[in-house]
Amino acid sequence: MTEFGEIKASVLNIPPEYPFVDCLARYLLDRYQADLTKLGDITILTTTRRAARALQNAFLRETHGKPLLLPRMRPLGDVDEDELALEGDLSGDQQKALELPPAIESLRRQLLLSRLIATRDPEAYDLSRAAGLAIELSRLLDQVQTEGLELDGLKELVPAEYAEHWQVTLEFLKIISDVWPRILEEEGAIDPARRRDLLLRLQIEEWQTNPPDGEIFAVGSTGSIPTTADMLCLVASLPNGTVVLPGVDKHLDEQSWEIVQKDPSHPQYGLSRLLQKMGVSREDVPDLKLEGLQNCPTDRSAFLSEAMRPASTTDKWQDTHIPAVKDFGGVIQINCSGAQAEAQVIALAMRQSLEDPTKTTALVTPDRDLSRRVVAELKRWGLEVDDSAGSSLDQSPPGIFLRLTARLVAERFDPLVLLSTLKHPYSAMDYPKGTFRQLIRELERKVLRGPRPAEGLSGIQALVKLKQQHGEISDELAAWFEEFCELVRPFSDLMTEPQVDFELLVKSHVRFAEQLSVFAETGDTNLWYGHFGESAAGFISELLRASDIAGQINPESWAELLDSLMVGRMVRSRYGQHPRLQIWGPIEARLQRADRMILGGLNKGIWPPEQAGDPWMSRPMRQDFNLPLPEKKIGLSAHDFQQAFCAKEVILTRAEKLDGAPTVPSRWLLRIETLLRKNGESLSGSEGLNLQDWQNRLDRPVTIAPVDPPRPTPPLFARPRRLSVTRIEKWIKDPYSIFADAILGLKPLDEIGMAPGGAEKGTLIHEALEKFVKCFPDHLPADAEERLLKIGGEVFADVLAYPAVWAFWWPRFERIARWFVEFERERRETFKPTLLEAKGTIDIPAPKGSFTLSGTADRIDENGNGEVSVIDYKTGSVPSDKQVETGISPQLSLEAAMIERGGFTDLKSASVIELLYLRLSGGEPAGEVKHSSKKVPVTELAEAAYEGLSRLIAQFDKEATPYLVRPRPDFVDRFNDYEHLSRLREWSGGQDD
Repeated sequence: MTEFGEIKASVLNIPPEYPFVDCLARYLLDRYQADLTKLGDITILTTTRRAARALQNAFLRETHGKPLLLPRMRPLGDVDEDELALEGDLSGDQQKALELPPAIESLRRQLLLSRLIATRDPEAYDLSRAAGLAIELSRLLDQVQTEGLELDGLKELVPAEYAEHWQVTLEFLKIISDVWPRILEEEGAIDPARRRDLLLRLQIEEWQTNPPDGEIFAVGSTGSIPTTADMLCLVASLPNGTVVLPGVDKHLDEQSWEIVQKDPSHPQYGLSRLLQKMGVSREDVPDLKLEGLQNCPTDRSAFLSEAMRPASTTDKWQDTHIPAVKDFGGVIQINCSGAQAEAQVIALAMRQSLEDPTKTTALVTPDRDLSRRVVAELKRWGLEVDDSAGSSLDQSPPGIFLRLTARLVAERFDPLVLLSTLKHPYSAMDYPKGTFRQLIRELERKVLRGPRPAEGLSGIQALVKLKQQHGEISDELAAWFEEFCELVRPFSDLMTEPQVDFELLVKSHVRFAEQLSVFAETGDTNLWYGHFGESAAGFISELLRASDIAGQINPESWAELLDSLMVGRMVRSRYGQHPRLQIWGPIEARLQRADRMILGGLNKGIWPPEQAGDPWMSRPMRQDFNLPLPEKKIGLSAHDFQQAFCAKEVILTRAEKLDGAPTVPSRWLLRIETLLRKNGESLSGSEGLNLQDWQNRLDRPVTIAPVDPPRPTPPLFARPRRLSVTRIEKWIKDPYSIFADAILGLKPLDEIGMAPGGAEKGTLIHEALEKFVKCFPDHLPADAEERLLKIGGEVFADVLAYPAVWAFWWPRFERIARWFVEFERERRETFKPTLLEAKGTIDIPAPKGSFTLSGTADRIDENGNGEVSVIDYKTGSVPSDKQVETGISPQLSLEAAMIERGGFTDLKSASVIELLYLRLSGGEPAGEVKHSSKKVPVTELAEAAYEGLSRLIAQFDKEATPYLVRPRPDFVDRFNDYEHLSRLREWSGGQDD
């Protein structure tokens, strides 16, 4: 341990009920009010650069914007060599600081560690998978070096004392204890955390030998990092040094305070250990309380201290007097129904505060999803708010564009990825935006929707040429797509190689992305503009500097590798977007205050954040290696909560459900509620109810007018005069579908690059059986099953490449083939197939003119007596007897009526004696013969269906007859392409059918 001199009364405390930076700024201004120019001689060590900016703003507020020579502010541990060089004569320690090797760049370190991991186990880790693991390994390195530990200490952990998988992990960690130091030496660099630690220690040594002339203040730190704690001890021991601590708890009893020093999850753990290291008691630390700056009554901080007391002393709650909530001053709790409701309540509270022209508001939350939702909600009122945590580069516009262009080629031009890339706002290819968007829409509708093209760019290219030859697409689209193919070919050709030079691959990818994102309006790429673009350019530049490490890589892993390298790189806007509304993370809020603080996301796993299991060390291993336990992070987070809880106004929010699942309140919220409930108190106030009421009304329409079911009555001339027998069933069950299809001409769009579905399966099975029966119309050969399977293989050839077809459809077809051959052998003893896929029509007299009924019979068989049987192959469900007998499913009955009336030109008028469904599921059983009706004769079914259709035509020949939605709710199709157009769920909810 570093030795320091005697620490005098040079440690101050700013209680949590006072705004830290404002209090400090006023204290210094009051202290130097006789000669404010002396402020420039002061050095202030802050926790972060953001804390330094917050202190600068506090000086501005206190002087009302008056120009002032501010103290020199330097973040703790961020010693700048340039500043050392400008100080004049360099001492030995300062010279040593300048001679330290540079910190290794983060991407270079990640790639170096990735190579180490991949080399250790090439079968388990390619470079892309290793890159994700390298991030965790980097975090372990930073933790070890932040705590001032040596990697050699890993060797002292005895593997035999731990479970077998931890022994494997320790063996794996030798790459950082044995190999990594040697690699850093070859690189001429050191880890960033180690360098920060060394610089800070050199500064400590320098000040011990040559104390600075001017006063020095170390402010806002709890000393959670060992080297930082040493610096604070040094500053406190200097004759002109002062340490200003944030929120030392003076309310907790002495017994509990001693327990706190052993409880890392307590908010005061870090401060108690720091005071113990300094040899200073709480009573010896005076509070810095300045008149007019107190945010809240002392009762509130005393109450929170009581609520957060160590678990082992909570029995004292029985004897504790809790002040009334009204004495707390401005704390309310709002429990919201879900994540979106919470974001809206917070946005409303922030918007409401702007009604006061001087009021400031800040949302404080570690939940980035919640902060994104709030940012989006505030845009309702045109409010752009700065999120201090920033956005991850991989979720920024250029980050998404670069990832899409990588995935596009890696996934062999998958139609969905292709459209996602081309529809990105950056895609333009030097075309006017309107023209480019029209071409992409045409490509989607006429090329990529429907059956999936052959794999790769060549498959789509061949399809485009085929559709151009048939006149299905414009020549402009064909010409543009050819240009796109030429643009992407250099990059796509590289991606087909087994191994590619990393630098060449990155440059080829970036060149393609730049050319794709050129705007005709500016003649330049939009990829690198703005703060997101600059960060993306910096990322690519750093990647290229580290390309010598990666060497040759498998290009198939590039898209995943890019994701791993880009994730977690935060991009922050340079300037705040709103002067009075802010979104802070808990660390940023530690020293800053707004008039209204909204503490959002107070649920278990969010605040404090869930402590994920360490992938490298178990708890005993961390203890043996002297690494801090996860509870220490909980304690730091609790301290941040304690500080934010003492603002002027505080709103605590949480969502009762996330993704439909109930949530558990934060441990701190549960403690507060428990302690308040004991005294019959609650934080649920009328203002919270008002905000929730506003939230409920936010998206509620002014009036709620029930929507009636649609009853379209188109003019008679627009109504169809021809339908097929399969459409008649739809006409009976859901006339609205006929209206949308046959009258409005609305056709459902195919899925993008869709794989074969149930309809395609039925078509293929129909085709295979039809070809088989045509090949053997009279007698079946001895090897009939093999012949049918061969025909099926030819029919299924184009789709067998799909895994689902090969794994599920083909085995079912094999069972169907076996069953069908047995059926045919027995069938042909009485019936012979006469017609396959026979087409026919009849004209039906109607009030407004003849109506044409068309139909295609799957198969018509004939016996020796001139009687016929109509067969329909069904790969799906079969109509019930009731549906056939009542005329709801009249397909086969109408085909029989057409045969009896001579509607099939290749078949003379004949007597139909049988209507059969062959249900071909391929399951158990593989096939099944079902008669259309067991009770009603075929002739009666045919006549009833014909008469029923005649009545239906006559009914719709009346202009007043509407095309209703589901007039027979007992008979509803499972699949309906037009249900959403009828807004069925809107007008049918809560009503009887």
